[in-house]
Amino acid sequence: MGKRYLCDYCHKSLVAAPSVVRTHQRGLLHQQLVQEHYQQCKDPDVILAEEALKKPCLRFANGSCSFGGLCRYSHYSNEELDNLRRAVAVTKANSGSVPQPPPEGLCQELQRLRPPGLAVSYNADGETSLFPWKYNVAFDKYALPPSLKRMDDDDFSFPCNPEWGLG
Repeated sequence: MGKRYLCDYCHKSLVAAPSVVRTHQRGLLHQQLVQEHYQQCKDPDVILAEEALKKPCLRFANGSCSFGGLCRYSHYSNEELDNLRRAVAVTKANSGSVPQPPPEGLCQELQRLRPPGLAVSYNADGETSLFPWKYNVAFDKYALPPSLKRMDDDDFSFPCNPEWGLG
């Protein structure tokens, strides 16, 4: 059957000929889907800066704009722009409290501040667990990703089904 090219944005399979792939990538639908994909990854302050300069799209307001993410007019309502402004203001207010060091410096500092020994954990049933690491309280003063933040019992808000495990 020959080699195939799968477009990650359009989820289409094409013949892997350079001319076919190039024609597909220049198409309006492909460019819209790429723009929408990368729009999801942008920070709110970048989106706000871009959208504040644009005039509102009248066709989008009527539901007939066919340009999607490629439209040179804004598809955000005034309410959505206000929400973005508030989100950016909250982010700036929270990030201004502690300066974030570069990743290399942060890693070295946290290794230096690492507590020695094993961590001991006791649950409500009186069971004891030993872990080869301890949570470093130095993490609390930085705006770290969720994977590095301390987890509380409130972070696990799923309902407990008493019938699970019986059977």
